[in-house]
Amino acid sequence: MKAIVTFNAGSSSLKFAVFGSGLDQVLAGQVPGYGPESLQAALVQIESKGILLQHCGGIGHRIVHGGTRYTAPVRVDQTIQDDLESLRKLAPLHLPYGLGAMAALRKLAPDVPHIACFDTAFHAGRDDLHTRLPLPRAYHERGYRRYGFHGLNYEHVVRELPLQTGKPLPRRLLVAHLGNGSSMCAILDGKSVETTMGFSTADGLLMGTRTGAIDPGVLIALMRDEDLESEGLEDLLYRRSGLLGISGLSSDMRELLASPAVEAAQAVNAYCYQAARYAGSLTVAIGGIDAMVFTGGIGENAEPVRQKILAQLSFLGLSAQNVHVVKANEELTIARHVLSLLRQ
Repeated sequence: MKAIVTFNAGSSSLKFAVFGSGLDQVLAGQVPGYGPESLQAALVQIESKGILLQHCGGIGHRIVHGGTRYTAPVRVDQTIQDDLESLRKLAPLHLPYGLGAMAALRKLAPDVPHIACFDTAFHAGRDDLHTRLPLPRAYHERGYRRYGFHGLNYEHVVRELPLQTGKPLPRRLLVAHLGNGSSMCAILDGKSVETTMGFSTADGLLMGTRTGAIDPGVLIALMRDEDLESEGLEDLLYRRSGLLGISGLSSDMRELLASPAVEAAQAVNAYCYQAARYAGSLTVAIGGIDAMVFTGGIGENAEPVRQKILAQLSFLGLSAQNVHVVKANEELTIARHVLSLLRQ
């Protein structure tokens, strides 16, 4: 089997990785920005290792949203590419970049299998109780429902944790994916039951620049009082709020933890309180908790944040033995899916 290359195009950077036939990672990198320049920079690094995209066994792409139709990885042809383009409005902060990179790479390597892997797929098997929004029924059929995100990394955690601990996967598992985009997932017997992100990636936990869940009455008031149209409201909710909005200083947790400013402490405390509050509520969905995992840039590296969250969850009876840190690795999950489809 030839090398497998994965691409994870976001709104501010492009991650890439190369895996050998045994899924051993031989290269991983990240370049800032998006579009042709960042893609070219990634390809230069890949080719410097003697790997030509046109000669790879398969190329995997992280696609944030699969809507209701794409609930498993799929080999992409032009029909599917066009169909996915119609979903852009479901994740305006992410889909344009993932789909744009995939379209460009399909032109560069048209004879190589391209596999789209969806962040929503891990949550796709949830029942009506966990996906229906409190709107008139017709809206549900039109796609207004709770999807959930960060699924590729949640899938990785489910697979990786038993390898890391040498023990079976805990039956009732709570995973906190904490980073610039943050969410939590309540997992029962390895399957998603409930998660904090819903219809959009702006739902749930307070994040780097996103509000997380917010009273819809506030949105109505902002549109009325500040004369905000949809684009201005989207910019406010996705790019100017969260840690950045509360602190007025930065969306970077490292900078906030190091800052002596009162506003920085307020942002950190709000982030940790919301995380603990959501963690407590998620245990209802799985009838308790046997273990908790922290993952993502903040979850893995910001011990003060982990400790603040855990201190507020002491009533759950968690101990050092059942709290774990698992390094996020969406790229490995994508590579596994690529290999699986190629073997089929």
